Amino acid sequence: MLGLAMCAASTTASAQSYYSCLKPWAIPDKWIDGHDDPNDGAWTADDTFETVDAHGNPLGAADVYADIYTNPAAGTGFQLPRDLGLVVTLKIADPQDGMKSGYFYAVNLGTAGEGGNAYRSAIATCQDPAPPHFGDILQPLTGNLKGPTVQGVADLINLDPKAEWDAVTKTVINSCAPSPECGSVSPRIVTVLAFNPLWYERSWWPGGQPQLVATNILSVFIDGVVGGKVTGYITTPRWLSSPQP
Repeated sequence: MLGLAMCAASTTASAQSYYSCLKPWAIPDKWIDGHDDPNDGAWTADDTFETVDAHGNPLGAADVYADIYTNPAAGTGFQLPRDLGLVVTLKIADPQDGMKSGYFYAVNLGTAGEGGNAYRSAIATCQDPAPPHFGDILQPLTGNLKGPTVQGVADLINLDPKAEWDAVTKTVINSCAPSPECGSVSPRIVTVLAFNPLWYERSWWPGGQPQLVATNILSVFIDGVVGGKVTGYITTPRWLSSPQP
């Protein structure tokens, strides 16, 4: 089983390829949903990571998280091939609602922190900012970024408008790649950071400032944006992808 986390120094060429087309987003890494709410028996985009109740008391059936870069055998985070084709639905996080698996934070990577237009451009273009190390604390961007998020995703989709996800083969089809205009891989296959949800909870409760600790990376084919929510599918990383027919 291939863990998506890659322990690589940011100064190496291989690390840059791991983080190719890194977007200014951070999502919670996957966990085992022991405290299942809603009670659907699975980790879903509606679930909230919880190990304590509203009074700080440990839950009897708590959620469980273990990162895969320090303990690959016991890690709960996103992994391939297990999660290939998994649907991800993401919206801008609201810290007051706790940490749901369907939330993401806009984070300051590369030029994304230079205003709404720069953030939009970072989504729509294939930038390769200096990647953080696992264990680094990511800096969230502030302000209303819902509009630039939707606009940036729309710009990104327009770079390869006919590309779509094939649920049978779990690959991207009808892409403009490979071509001089699109490159060797669809520009809609992007790299996204994942952060440690347990550390987030411990820093946020009670009343603290949530900390986003980088713990994993994953590749996502951006499918669309509906009602301010970005939808996509976990796919083969760009650095392992074959040219698209």
